[in-house]
Amino acid sequence: MGRRISSRKIRIRIPSTSEIEAITRKINSIYSEPKLNRLKLRLMANEVLRLLKPSFSYKTLAILTGIPESVLCRYVRGNIVPSYEQAVNILARISLSIDIDYLLKELVEKEKSPIIDLSRVLKDPYIIRLLTIMLLLELAGKNITKIVATAESVLPLATMLGLELNTPIVLVKRRAYPGVQYYSAIIVRSPRESETIHLDKDLISKKDNVLILADVVYTGKTLSAVLGLLEKARAKISDIVVILALGDKWMARLEEYNIKTLTRIPYPM
Repeated sequence: MGRRISSRKIRIRIPSTSEIEAITRKINSIYSEPKLNRLKLRLMANEVLRLLKPSFSYKTLAILTGIPESVLCRYVRGNIVPSYEQAVNILARISLSIDIDYLLKELVEKEKSPIIDLSRVLKDPYIIRLLTIMLLLELAGKNITKIVATAESVLPLATMLGLELNTPIVLVKRRAYPGVQYYSAIIVRSPRESETIHLDKDLISKKDNVLILADVVYTGKTLSAVLGLLEKARAKISDIVVILALGDKWMARLEEYNIKTLTRIPYPM
């Protein structure tokens, strides 16, 4: 099932009862206390409904959430805020129903370019916000102290996640500046081409629990080099999230790591 509004297409699925129960328990374990967390969750549910309303009718949202259309209308308009229990229900069902993989594939294909530039794919702030909320529900409860962004194209998403998790962002740099100490690594692209990446030494330490947010993975060389820099810093890796995986060539190089990819597409020939 899908709907297209403003050139965005979102496909949905109906989750099973066991899936809903599992994520409901997870959300409750994280947001049930203190009162501020409960309020944040209620407002987040309102925001998700407002983000999805341009792409779905109230009838479809009612099917997804089990909430009457008249009540959903009041939520979307901001006239009322759902109760904590209702907010848990909304976020549990919607997070399982939205096919992020399909959405991102649609955005990539829409660019019709042989070069995948995620700064163009993720140019819609509403899409970035939707991804932020979906990832928050995935990462919530984890003690993440730093977000390492491997490229500038993921900085908007990293920024939104950082605001929600109250976590600083560290960008992997392609240029070193005088007077700054770095962990550095050379990435050999070909016999004639190489690239050096840098991570500020004073921004990462052995006390950090790091979320790595990567844009595109193909060979896995860049992500492997970033992991090497964090190993030098003796930082712990909490999670690795890749927006787009091209093919499966990268898997052999990174097989020891648990990498979450939001979407995968074949490498363009």
